[in-house]
Amino acid sequence: MEIKTAREQQLFNGKNFHVVIYNKTESAGGLHQHDYYEFTIVLTGRYYQQINGKRVLLERGDFVFIPMGSHHQSFYEFGATRILNVGVSRAFFEKHYLALVPFCFVASQVYRVRNEFLTWIETVIASLNFRDSEFDEFIETVTFYVMNRLRHYRDDQRQGEDIPQWLRTVVELMHDKNQFGENALENMIALSGKSQEYLTRATQRYYQKTPVQIINDIRINFAKKQLEITNYPITDIAYEAGYSSPSLFIKTFKKLTSFTPGSYRKKLTVVN
Repeated sequence: MEIKTAREQQLFNGKNFHVVIYNKTESAGGLHQHDYYEFTIVLTGRYYQQINGKRVLLERGDFVFIPMGSHHQSFYEFGATRILNVGVSRAFFEKHYLALVPFCFVASQVYRVRNEFLTWIETVIASLNFRDSEFDEFIETVTFYVMNRLRHYRDDQRQGEDIPQWLRTVVELMHDKNQFGENALENMIALSGKSQEYLTRATQRYYQKTPVQIINDIRINFAKKQLEITNYPITDIAYEAGYSSPSLFIKTFKKLTSFTPGSYRKKLTVVN
C-alpha cells in the first residue's frame, strides 16, 4: 500500500507551526506520514487513529504525538470530531523540544491532557482575538505541555492505578445517548451491576469524579458536538443531551466550559 508523505515545505510557509482546528468526519490524507513532527488533541467527540499499524481510540482530552516517519490514518466512526492538530517544523522542534522526547517512545501511545489545561485551551481557541505573535506563543505553550506529558508519562502511571475493566466498560457504554439521556444515573448503576455507593467509591478512586460528574462530562461533550455541527436550537440540544430543563443545561455547560452554549457556538472558528 502506498504511503503518502505530507511535506513541511508545502504546508508551513516558512513558519514554525502548521495549526488546524476543525471538525473532522473523515481522514483527509488517507494513510500518510510527515517529514515534520505532529500532535493532535481531541477537543470534542472521539475517533480512531491507526498509527504504525496499531488502532487506538482517542476521546475528549486525549492526544497522540506522531514523530517523523510514523505512518497513520484517522477513522471517524462516531461522527464529527473537533480536534486541535499541530505540526511542528523539524528544525524548530529539534532545537526546542527534542530533548523532552522519552528514550523509549511508542507513537501509538495515547496520552491525556489534564482537565484544567484542556479548559484553558478551549477558552483561548473560542476567543481567538489575539495577534499572530500571541497565537504562536499559545501554540508554543501547548507544545511544551504536550512534550512534558510525554516525558513524565511513566511517572504518572506509577502514581496512578489501573482502572478496572468493568468500570472502563461502564464509562464506555455511558457514551450511548440511550444511556446518558433520561435516568442516566440509574442506567449507569444498572450497567455496573454494583450498588450506587460502590460505584461512587470506584469512580472517585479511579476518575476523581462522582458518577453524576462523569455523566455531565459526557452530556456536555455531546452538546458541544451538536453546537459545533448543527443549527439545532439550544433548547432542543438541552433535552437531547438529557437535561430536564434548558436552564440546568446552560448552568452546567457554563460551569464546565466557562461559556454559555450560545456564546460557545458564536465563537466557534476554523483556523487555517
